[in-house]
Amino acid sequence: MSDTTYILGIDGGGSKTDAVILDERGNVVGAGLGGGCNANFMSRRAAGASYKRAIKAALKEAGISADMIAKAGCTFGSVADQVFAELGILVKAKAYSEYPVAFERAGIRELRGVALVAGTGSSCVAVDPGKGVVSAGGWGPIFGDEGSAYDIGLQGIKKSLLAQEGRSPETLLSQEMRDYFGSDRARGAMRKLFDNKINQTFIAGFAVRVSKAAAAGDQVSKEIIESAAESLGELAAFVARKYFNEHDAFPFVLAGGVFNIGKPVVDPIRAVLRPQFPASKIIVADRRPGEAVARLVAREDFTC
Repeated sequence: MSDTTYILGIDGGGSKTDAVILDERGNVVGAGLGGGCNANFMSRRAAGASYKRAIKAALKEAGISADMIAKAGCTFGSVADQVFAELGILVKAKAYSEYPVAFERAGIRELRGVALVAGTGSSCVAVDPGKGVVSAGGWGPIFGDEGSAYDIGLQGIKKSLLAQEGRSPETLLSQEMRDYFGSDRARGAMRKLFDNKINQTFIAGFAVRVSKAAAAGDQVSKEIIESAAESLGELAAFVARKYFNEHDAFPFVLAGGVFNIGKPVVDPIRAVLRPQFPASKIIVADRRPGEAVARLVAREDFTC
């Protein structure tokens, strides 16, 4: 067995699971992806399968066996113990919440500022060492998740359906919906959306089509994305006001797949936040999430 210490980081969410392995020098030696692992919106079996797929792919790329993992950390870890046992990983994963991972993804080691997370769902946390932690959002697709990929996808589907009925302006989303759902009829698409639970991941996946249509100049899609961005900006501003004022210098960290849309999302958020917090800095996190978890484990500087 190698004397090298290997560290496994796993970040999970509604749409994907990201696993990354670091060696003792901090080099990424393996990475893998799986599907969503949020057991609130899928079976534990499906969540576990996603976890397992991501980890096995990372182990294969690293060229190591499961028992060579010396330390591990995770988010959305409800199935971690079971999967680790099945794979033969001998250590217990340390659990992390989303906000330290968001800061690490942005390369920020001091936990002070605001983390706005928008992927399949959305939530926001403000943290200040002298005051504590306060959060808002994160209520899921029925009661919240404004500005998330789910929200963008859902609004895109709604606008497409209304356009097909003639109750809303024509939009490129109508064709995008036909392509995405593989059906020329709205009712055929609806059958793919619903089973015993809300198909959160499938709806969130349509956000990519909304972004594509917006980039092609579709006004309906542009308005959906701008509205989502403004909702996220307002959420971040609300949370920031709990601990910070216009004179404070602190970062707003934007983390999650929604921010891959780029300027159409980031610029409206900036327009909301800049006038209220002119001394703040807006940073889009770009480090791979599984890697961020692994680096937190390597330092063991943060707790969940």
